[in-house]
Amino acid sequence: MIKIKILLLLFVIIANTSLISAQKTDLENADNSIINALKTLKNDKTLKNAGVGFYAIDINTGEIIAELNSELALKPASTMKLVTTATALEIFGADYRFETQIYYDGEIDTVNKVLNGNIHIVGGGDPTLGSKYFRETKSKQFLNDWTKAIKDLKIDSINGSIIGDATIYSWDIVPPTWSWEDMANYFGAGACGLTVYDNRYTLHFETSSRIGGSTKITKIEPTIPNLTFENTVKSANTNSDRSYIFGEPYSYSRYIRGELPAGKDDYKVKGSMPDPAYFAAYELEQNLIRTGIKISKPATTIRLLEKEGKLIKKRTNKIHTTYSPTLIKIIEKTNLISINLFAEHLLTHIGLEKNKNGYTKDGANAIEYFWATKGMNTGGLSINDGSGLSHYNTVTPKQLVFILSYMKTKSKYSEQFYNTLPITGKSGTLKSVCKGTVAQGLIHAKSGSVRNVRCYAGYTTSYSGREIAFAMMLNNFNCSSYKAKQKLENLMIALVKLTD
Repeated sequence: MIKIKILLLLFVIIANTSLISAQKTDLENADNSIINALKTLKNDKTLKNAGVGFYAIDINTGEIIAELNSELALKPASTMKLVTTATALEIFGADYRFETQIYYDGEIDTVNKVLNGNIHIVGGGDPTLGSKYFRETKSKQFLNDWTKAIKDLKIDSINGSIIGDATIYSWDIVPPTWSWEDMANYFGAGACGLTVYDNRYTLHFETSSRIGGSTKITKIEPTIPNLTFENTVKSANTNSDRSYIFGEPYSYSRYIRGELPAGKDDYKVKGSMPDPAYFAAYELEQNLIRTGIKISKPATTIRLLEKEGKLIKKRTNKIHTTYSPTLIKIIEKTNLISINLFAEHLLTHIGLEKNKNGYTKDGANAIEYFWATKGMNTGGLSINDGSGLSHYNTVTPKQLVFILSYMKTKSKYSEQFYNTLPITGKSGTLKSVCKGTVAQGLIHAKSGSVRNVRCYAGYTTSYSGREIAFAMMLNNFNCSSYKAKQKLENLMIALVKLTD
């Protein structure tokens, strides 16, 4: 009996050893399109110092098609938006809409047509007020609607202020881990409880025809009161924008450095607004003045009033509500065009919904908890923003695929989520990816790219008919970003070519 037990134990040890050996040598021994592509990637000298991760599964069977460092925690760049948008869709639903409300406090003197009080613009976290990304929001119709609602009070003057109220979210605006190099540029516009015009302005430059010559800011659109710039940007022999704007939230002193193409009469550079809530109040104030309504005190915000120690009257009378486009439309733009601002709003709103606080950390904690309850192993997951701009984010390829698989097989919003993703060679951030190859039009995925990071995660169907969810991630490569893109394109083409 003892001999039999010893023999059985030896058999189990040998079997397990063989299994481990097979797993370790999978890339060396297997032979199909994706394994061969991974072998090439693994042996690439320009990736000698890089973090490389890959994971692909058959969605219908759960079978692992191929993996390489699938549990390595890597920077996801904008593939982090998959995590954020999937969570938001599951929590709020496709038809959810943000609300912005107009109130007034005080009393109306009907005889003299005076509001003895203030107008409050109460932000509800809507990232789309006046946004250029939607047909229904890109005009200033919301301003006209607010003005009409105020004029319907039958007043011609306001003995008070227009007050922007962004208290639904924290005052931070940008996540605390964002880079100084990013936060004042248009892609560094963060979530404000009262966001307007994508929290963005445009600088118009006139550049010297002489290389190394100075540049001049000729116009700022829209005009933001008190916003000033120290400009040391030089004209250069380049075709692209190599300038960076520096400045913190609420500061109206901006510094712009770098290079712009020489010999341009009107070169545009975009930045992020210092205080979106104030600008929303200012815009409404100016619109009211243009229509003949007098206002006794300048536009302000709850934050500024609290900072000044001033008593804030309670808003009691609601006169208008503005609704955002549906959440699924916002998510579509977030994933298709990779809009950081929208992703930050979604993460912050998740924190508000689940943890009762509109802070980045509350949203991050809520997202991690949500996926843990769905069975995800969250080891290695570190969420520091919603968009992927933070260099402190880490996620594993296996975690991205877990979310993709869940959304495809278990979510009631499966088809809607799938349709928010760019298509290779055809749309969004994948328009130039795999163009002219067999993979064109066959992959729905989210891309991610920041300095020394290239990632893709999404879905495809192989030649053999397999429905595949995949994630591929490169960090700290010793080649150009363009070359890194080509290496990952080869992996995507190999996934499509799978015949087994």
